[in-house]
Amino acid sequence: VYTDNAWDAGPECSICFCAYDNTFKTPKLLECTHTFCLECLSRFVAISPEQEGNQITCPLCRQPTSVPEHGTPDLATSQEVLGQLPGDQQQLENVFLDGQRLCYSNPTIPNCICIDIGEHKPEETQRREERREGCGYRLLRFLGFYGNWKRLMLFIIVLLVIFLVILWPLQCFTMSECFRESPGIPATLTAPRPTVGT
Repeated sequence: VYTDNAWDAGPECSICFCAYDNTFKTPKLLECTHTFCLECLSRFVAISPEQEGNQITCPLCRQPTSVPEHGTPDLATSQEVLGQLPGDQQQLENVFLDGQRLCYSNPTIPNCICIDIGEHKPEETQRREERREGCGYRLLRFLGFYGNWKRLMLFIIVLLVIFLVILWPLQCFTMSECFRESPGIPATLTAPRPTVGT
C-alpha cells in the first residue's frame, strides 16, 4: 500500500506551518474554534497595539477572542490536536509570559528557555545602524564575505592570479618595454655565429 509521507505528518499551525508540540507550539483554541500555536498567537497579541492585549482577532475568520489575564498561555488548549501528537508531547508543559518573552520551565533543566515575541526594531533604527557601518562592511556583506574570512582570502588569491596570469602579459604586449633589448646584454651574443671554412 502506497502512503504519502506528507499526509502522515502531524498537525501544524496554519500561520507558521510548524508542527505543534507541548511547549511553544502548543495548539491553542480560539472562541471561534480555530486552532493556532501559542507562539504565533503570543506574537500576534504583542504586535497588535490597537487591541492592547485584551483581545485577539482570529486570522482566518476575524472573530475576536478575549485574552486571559495572564496572557495567551492561559488560552484553552485544543485537546483534539494535542491527542494527535506523539505520546511524549501529549502532556502540557509550563509555558508562561515574561514581559515580551515566552518562557518554558521544566524541573529537569536548571534554567528557563525563553523566546522573544516582541516587536522587531523599527526601520529607522535599522537604517541608523546601517549608516554606522562603513561602506566596506556593506560591500563585504553584499558579496557574501562578511564573517567568512576563508571565502575572502580565496577571492583575494583568485584576483591576484588573474592579475598575474592574464593582465601582466597583456600589459607587456601593449607596451614595447617588455620586449626591448636590454642595454646590459651585448648585441654580439644575440647575433648568429659565422661558420668556419666559408
